[in-house]
Amino acid sequence: MSYSRKDCQSISQSGGRALTEIGRRYLVVPPMKIQNGALGHIVLNVANLKRSEQFYRSILGLRVSARNLDTKMTFMSYGREHHDIALQALPKGVRHVSGEGASKVHHFCIYVDRNEIIDKLHPVLKRRKIPVVSGPETLVVAGNRSISFLDPDGNRVEIACNANKFKFDNRKRRKS
Repeated sequence: MSYSRKDCQSISQSGGRALTEIGRRYLVVPPMKIQNGALGHIVLNVANLKRSEQFYRSILGLRVSARNLDTKMTFMSYGREHHDIALQALPKGVRHVSGEGASKVHHFCIYVDRNEIIDKLHPVLKRRKIPVVSGPETLVVAGNRSISFLDPDGNRVEIACNANKFKFDNRKRRKS
């Protein structure tokens, strides 16, 4: 959804519910036109870099593609890109916001090419006592198979089948 300048003025002046400065910043005028976008990567702040590396290797099958010791980051990949996910260690003394309120990231999704992968992942998550948020299920709107669970820092991870993405993706695949 995008708003005109007039909309922005009426929203910020309506009913005593003025937008915060941050809220105003995200009213896009004019609407941005990004064509053929795709998620490039996501960087997550993590409390324990080694624990998170292990999680993303053992549960999602990512491999470490690089580390930056100066910035305390680990870059992880499925092999087609330099990194699909990067993990950034929180500085000493800094904590995640947790407990009350919404997290900063609702979730991110990784596509797989077969429904069986999602169904086989569920017992692994349960056995490892990894909190499952939803699924495995077939999503009503998209019609694809999906499962969502939490990583060690409480970030919601979704794995969903999108066979079409792989059918038309001609990038070189990593050897298993």
